[in-house]
Amino acid sequence: HPGDPAARRVLRGRGAAQRDGQHHAARLRGRRAGGHAPEDAAAPAKAVLGSVASCAFASAACTGAFVDIAFEDGARFRFHALWLRDACKDSVHVVKAAGERILTMIPVNNACVTDAFAATSAAVDAETGILTVCWNNSQVPSMFEGKYLRVFADVVAMPLEDAAAASETPSDTTTSASASSAPPPPMVDFSDVSWLEPYTGFHEAPAPRPAHLTYYGGDGVAGLAPASSFPRFDHDAVLADPLQKIALMHDLARCGVCFVDGVPHNETDSTTLHAFVDDVLGGMQKDPCREERNWKIVHKVDAKSISYDPVKRLNNHTDQSVTPWGGIPGVVLIMHYQKGSGVNTLADGFAVCEKLRRDDPEAFRLLSTYGNDAERDFSASRADSPQVLGKSLMVEKRERIITLDRHGDVARVQYNEVFRTALTLPFDVFPAWYAAYAKFTDMLHSPEFEVEAEMKAGSMMIIQNWRSLHGRAAARASPDRTVIGGTVTREAFYSRARELYRKHHGFDIVRATKY
Repeated sequence: HPGDPAARRVLRGRGAAQRDGQHHAARLRGRRAGGHAPEDAAAPAKAVLGSVASCAFASAACTGAFVDIAFEDGARFRFHALWLRDACKDSVHVVKAAGERILTMIPVNNACVTDAFAATSAAVDAETGILTVCWNNSQVPSMFEGKYLRVFADVVAMPLEDAAAASETPSDTTTSASASSAPPPPMVDFSDVSWLEPYTGFHEAPAPRPAHLTYYGGDGVAGLAPASSFPRFDHDAVLADPLQKIALMHDLARCGVCFVDGVPHNETDSTTLHAFVDDVLGGMQKDPCREERNWKIVHKVDAKSISYDPVKRLNNHTDQSVTPWGGIPGVVLIMHYQKGSGVNTLADGFAVCEKLRRDDPEAFRLLSTYGNDAERDFSASRADSPQVLGKSLMVEKRERIITLDRHGDVARVQYNEVFRTALTLPFDVFPAWYAAYAKFTDMLHSPEFEVEAEMKAGSMMIIQNWRSLHGRAAARASPDRTVIGGTVTREAFYSRARELYRKHHGFDIVRATKY
């Protein structure tokens, strides 16, 4: 929890923190090889990198409307037969190349949704480890991989606590995948990939769990990590190593901010930026009013927009507080210093929210209940941009500054003073809400929570845009400061993480979250 105020921390140099990315990836490699990683807050997704054999089937037995499955990690579950039939994604039921179900094979088109529907046999092939289930209404069986069903088992199936449950089923329908009497390997802890759950895109997706977060703030503030602890990665090392890509994504979700050093010199265009973002984070989203996916900010004399006038202080804010389309802001913001130098400010919105919740519950309730009115003209606000802009777009929004999930945990902070407009709050609510808003704003810019990051050409700052607010210190930028950047959607971020796990670790992350 946030503690007492302290002096502002200026982020300088590389130091030990810069090697955090390499150390994290090394821990990933060690765990993949069967080694042990230190028990620390940065521990990565060991479930994904653990032994795939522990996800394998040990045995299977059908009992009509149910199929009982034992896994080699020692867990045993009872699945609905209809659930298995519906979830099957073998080549007979799903076109893998297109990722589409074959409509002629779906249960509702094959008389499966009846009380008479049942599984007639369930057998595990001792060589391939594939489970084959046959049905009473079709000559076409369904085939499953162990790791696929093990992901869902804790959510959709009923645990069979009694180890003898499977032995009570008829022996002629049970096939063991292994006759070994050795004790099963430790159970795979699939909750280790739950750090990705907030980014699945489903309505019931939870907020990041506090246990998965490292809150940051001013140097010496109790309960907050100093700015010097931000993870740092080397540009070329991340591009060359899938494990470091996952480590970067994991640490971004954990810490709220990551830095990338050693970015190749390129003052000509944005290809270096896009190559990194495409490969590591899933690619930048396209702005509807600009041909390029990225924005570009350079100093302009007599600039109308504060974004292009680094002489002035730019308050901490989240990007896309007024999204140019329906939905929610991009989850990741990337800033690449192409030329020059400057000082950016950062504040951990989640840490601020938790302190506010603790110290002033009513202020927290107001900011998480009533919307904050905002308006942005996407052409006018970029009048100082050196880029070519397309058609104009005026967007009005009213969003809560603090968005909670159904459990009351903070899922997103959405705030930008620049685009705030007249508030449409009820008369009797306005005074208390505005007092809460003023307190929140003061906390964002207090020495307790605001930190500074010195940036220069060849570095990138990657921000979890739902959590970390960023700004700019006044009059501390070089005249040639040139910054390019953009945002990554939640869907792109999650998709890239899933692809990395699948391609490099043989593990397909799928949504399996309890309601």
